[in-house]
Amino acid sequence: MNKFKIQLLLSLVIFHFNSRAQCLNYVAANSPIADTLLYTFSGGQIASFGCAPIDPTYWMAGAGPAVTITYVALEDYPSFRVWGMNDDDVASVTVNGIPYPLNAGTAAYDAKVVCGLSPGPDGIIFSNGNFTGANSNISGNYSYQNIQLAATGVSTITINSLNGAGWGFAGASYNCPVLTSIASEEKNHPQIRVTPNPFSSSAVISFDNVIREGRLIITNLLGEICAEESILSNNTINFKQELPSGYYYATLLENNKVIGKCKLAIINSH
Repeated sequence: MNKFKIQLLLSLVIFHFNSRAQCLNYVAANSPIADTLLYTFSGGQIASFGCAPIDPTYWMAGAGPAVTITYVALEDYPSFRVWGMNDDDVASVTVNGIPYPLNAGTAAYDAKVVCGLSPGPDGIIFSNGNFTGANSNISGNYSYQNIQLAATGVSTITINSLNGAGWGFAGASYNCPVLTSIASEEKNHPQIRVTPNPFSSSAVISFDNVIREGRLIITNLLGEICAEESILSNNTINFKQELPSGYYYATLLENNKVIGKCKLAIINSH
C-alpha cells in the first residue's frame, strides 16, 4: 500500500464533513503564487461570466480540458472552487496521479454562494465518484462552491472535465482547517470490536448492543463496498472474507441508519 493511501486512511479515521470551517488562503485561477501553488491549464480558457467575486474563472467544457494544481509543499485537506455547474457538467479528480473518487467519506462541499439566479439548495453534488451540478441547464446555476478533500500529503490535484456545456474553475486554497472530529459524534454509538485486528481471512466482529435488522458493510479507502453481512438479532459476527491486504472500514447499520463505525486491517490474505 503506498504512502498516499495510508495518509488517506488516517484522514478518514479522524474527519467527517457535517461541519465545515472556511479555508483562509485562497488563490484565484488567474493569480497563482509561485512559492505556494501553481496552475497548469489544458483545453479551456480564462473567461468572465458576471460573478464579480471570482471572475475570471478557467472555463472548461466537454471532455478533455483539465486543471492541475501543484503545491510547492505537501498540502493537507486542500480545497478548490468551482462555478456554474449544471447537471450535464461532470468532472473527476486525481490526487498525486491517483484517481480520487468523491463521496461523503472522501470529500465535502460547503454551501453555495449565489451570483445571480441559482434555484435550489445545491449547486453541486457528488455522483458516481465525480462532481456535477444539481440544476438543469434550463434552471441554471449561477453560484460557486468549495470542494475540500480528505487527503493529506497532497502534491498535485488534477480536475478533469468529462462532459457538459461548460463550467468554471475559480481557484484553490491552502492551509485549510482541520475538520470536525468524528469522535464526539460517535460517543453514543455502539462500540465495534474486531478480534484479532489486524487479521488474515477471519475475525470476530462484536458490538455492544443486540442489533436487529442490521447490516455490517466493509468498504475500502475509496468508499467501495467490498463485503456485506446481514445481522438478525445478534451482537457478534464471525466474519470470513478473502479480501486483499489493506485497510478497511466496518460500518454498522440498523434499520438503514449508521450507528457505528471502526477501522480494520487485513494482512497476509491471498
